[in-house]
Amino acid sequence: MAGNSVNRVVSPGPLHCLKVILEKEGPHPLFRGLGPDLVGVAPSRAIYFAAYSNCKEKLNGLFDPDSTQVHMISAAMALEHKKLNTK
Repeated sequence: MAGNSVNRVVSPGPLHCLKVILEKEGPHPLFRGLGPDLVGVAPSRAIYFAAYSNCKEKLNGLFDPDSTQVHMISAAMALEHKKLNTK
């Protein structure tokens, strides 16, 4: 078979797919399954942000307030705290 006689299929881009879904099914299918995901993720994120806020508040007294060090150490400690409390 000659190479120039082969038809190549070009897949549509994400915006085209979004347009087709909205035209055929409306906006509801775009959010299907979001509820269970939020129920699973929200508590974990709440623990993380509470731990981050507490660590940041305490570290602002030890380092320059709102410095890069404060943010980085707070984020690392909050991540570890979340890991320990979600097992």
